[in-house]
Amino acid sequence: MIKKIRIVFFIVCIVFSANIRADEFAPVGTAVAQFLEIGLGARATGMGEAITAITDDAGSVFWNPAGLADVDSRSLFSAYNTWPAGISIGGLSAAMKLGNIGTFAVSTVYLITDDMEITTIDFPDGTGEYFNISNYSLGVTFARYLTDKVSVGLTTKLVHEGYWDYSYSTWAVDMGTLYRTGFHGMNIAMSILHFGPEVNFSGDYIDYSDPKSYDAQPDPEPKAFEKYSLPINFRFGVSINLINTGTHRLISAFDMVHPNNNLEQYNLGFEYSMNRMFYLRSGYRFNTDEGGLSLGSGINLKMGESFNIRTDYSYADMGILKSIHRFSVGFDF
Repeated sequence: MIKKIRIVFFIVCIVFSANIRADEFAPVGTAVAQFLEIGLGARATGMGEAITAITDDAGSVFWNPAGLADVDSRSLFSAYNTWPAGISIGGLSAAMKLGNIGTFAVSTVYLITDDMEITTIDFPDGTGEYFNISNYSLGVTFARYLTDKVSVGLTTKLVHEGYWDYSYSTWAVDMGTLYRTGFHGMNIAMSILHFGPEVNFSGDYIDYSDPKSYDAQPDPEPKAFEKYSLPINFRFGVSINLINTGTHRLISAFDMVHPNNNLEQYNLGFEYSMNRMFYLRSGYRFNTDEGGLSLGSGINLKMGESFNIRTDYSYADMGILKSIHRFSVGFDF
């Protein structure tokens, strides 16, 4: 127990020492498809998104596809988030294990908004027309064990993002690996998410900061959109059981996240379970602008020998963006 506490203390020291570099430049706004970076699944978000090394159900496709190899037979997962400004985001995934071949899954992430009124320079109070946003991704995942302790996973997906008359569609891949050391439940994992080509929105626009664009005579000169990257994320995670008596289990997990459009982030999370039925969680995300502390809970109900229902909830204080509530439900059968 003392050794495990020392490991956790060492991780925390790394977090705080790394967090000192607060004056680094953060390339915010240099990537599109930001809806892909919103955390899905109340278990993951309740633990401060320190989930890379412990994900093990159909929801693994959103964090580390290698965790999908732990699905016993069939698994369904659904997550829903309330987000500021009337935005709703959710995810669905379904996984099936095919014997020694591996585990396959299909998944989607979607973001929808309420109707928003169109405004222009000539009609700053609105034109009377409205539009909404409907962004999504569709993915297919395969995962399998390479050895009795190491699994790998790969997702290929279609990503679509559109605003009014401007949109793009592209492809992306997620890759992950998970190593189960067998030492007090310690897992070590890595994943790369949303890796794909640069994209640019369709159509053109008038640049009102450039007189050559908006004041050209006789007609304005529209500009083409520049190319942008997808929000590529590299994640490294480690977890360990601090307590595991059969009845009581306490997991500590740590993730380091390196995005291509922000500073490195460090996530620390804990999950306590009693009889693998009742769960309490807490976590903290370091080096983020808002939403550091999170809390969560969950219930896992066995309905017969091979049917499980899992329900989870998490809460995060997003500061000036107020509170965020997230829900997820999973079925194993």
